[in-house]
Amino acid sequence: MNNSCQLSVIIVENDQTDASTLKQYISRIPFLHLLTICRTAIEALDMIYIKKPDIIIVDVNLPMMSGLELISGLTSQKPQIILTSAHQQYAFNGFELDVTDFLLKPFDFQRFIKAICKVKQRHYNLNSEINVKELMPKRDNLLEDLNTRATATTTKSLSKEERFIWVKVDKKMMNLNTSEIVYVEGLRDYVKIHLAKINYVVNLTMTKTQELLGNSSFIRVNRSFIINKSFIICVKGNTIETSLNNSLPIGVNYKDAVKQLLFN
Repeated sequence: MNNSCQLSVIIVENDQTDASTLKQYISRIPFLHLLTICRTAIEALDMIYIKKPDIIIVDVNLPMMSGLELISGLTSQKPQIILTSAHQQYAFNGFELDVTDFLLKPFDFQRFIKAICKVKQRHYNLNSEINVKELMPKRDNLLEDLNTRATATTTKSLSKEERFIWVKVDKKMMNLNTSEIVYVEGLRDYVKIHLAKINYVVNLTMTKTQELLGNSSFIRVNRSFIINKSFIICVKGNTIETSLNNSLPIGVNYKDAVKQLLFN
């Protein structure tokens, strides 16, 4: 298994569309490295023992051998497992087998990144690099989240309403989707808005930016940084790691707010 900051992944999924979606999601997270995609559990068994991935993302419904049978057959040096299915009832089977998370299909990128956050927190814990009491997701909270999803009547009820803000970049007015903003960096009378693949420097103060973004999806972690909570991968000591694979410091006066908003 990989002990560095990068985590290796094997996808076990026989549905081409679902496999492509997972591949695309993984490509958007710099510290994830996709090793291979397996179409059957039998193929996956060989690849898991040969390549020793840190993570396997496995669907329940596989030909010849189910994803649950695959997981139960793994013994020593078992990788972390994210179980996927279109059927909610398999969540509890998965947790009986100690999976890190369960994703109910269809799931979006933000839900996927939350699962990866849980994986990375557990990965750090196994390597004695974080405080398990503060950072390990509680099993009861995770099951409560799954039960909430089970009571949703439609997929649309799970989706978040998209919000947009207008900002002036150079001489152009840009309409930015706030869900795509990873974090905002304060630069005196300006701010730098960081997206996955591009940055914008805008003539705004941090206070005004915080008002525009609101508090439901964003958290201010010090005087110079506001982070989209959906792109937080883990908290390690006094820093927060984002999906861009960088670490941002938590200010002394913001520690309590960070703990309250992220881990309650």
